[in-house]
Amino acid sequence: MSTLASVLAVGVLSATPCFADSVWVGTLGFEHAKTVTAKSKKEVQQLETILHGANIDLLGLKFENTTAAKWNREGQITVARNWAYGYWDDNFGLSLDLIKGDWRGSGANIGALGLAYKDCWGDLCLRVNPTLAHIQVKKTSAVNTTDTGAQLNLKMNYQVLDSINLGFHPQYAYWRSEALGSTLKLDFNATMDLTEDKRHKLTLMHEAFVVNNRATDMKTRFVGEGTPLSGYVPGTEATYKLRYSYIF
Repeated sequence: MSTLASVLAVGVLSATPCFADSVWVGTLGFEHAKTVTAKSKKEVQQLETILHGANIDLLGLKFENTTAAKWNREGQITVARNWAYGYWDDNFGLSLDLIKGDWRGSGANIGALGLAYKDCWGDLCLRVNPTLAHIQVKKTSAVNTTDTGAQLNLKMNYQVLDSINLGFHPQYAYWRSEALGSTLKLDFNATMDLTEDKRHKLTLMHEAFVVNNRATDMKTRFVGEGTPLSGYVPGTEATYKLRYSYIF
């Protein structure tokens, strides 16, 4: 089954009539990304559309499912992702993450399967998600890279005030080949309630990337001038995002 078919399949599964206690959040976002290669540097703007569902009862598990897409200025899709968590109790579960990034002829397709643990202690919540992953990087030169590896995703949120939540979401990926090496994405975000009923939210987000691969001479470096990233976010130095969310 192709990556796109898999993304659609998970989306369809999450849409089955098991919504008695489910909660749905729709998000529209604007992304400003700084990208860099060894010879050039530019800025890219994209729109994000995200649909997140929680408390979905399916196959004896309690699911959280997020379907997202990015769109360029021409209205063309550039990346699609479906990230699902299925928990068999309050803390433990499985995860399935599918990314299709080759819509424009080049990019990365990734599939990852893993375990998940989540818990809260007062105003602090944590999710730990180790996975095994497979990646295919398509290039316009028709020379594709296929690799396997492991990922570790952490998500921490702290409710600072009744209307303000701070988040930190580091995501580490390790691939067997030196060409892809390893990547650490650092995601810092703050979410504010815009209304007293907490149905309208605004999120500010910043992402930065640390890499260690052949392009950086196997040295660990933040992505910047002269340090292109040969991975699934090729050449991304940093992103800044503004998101509006509505809880249905």
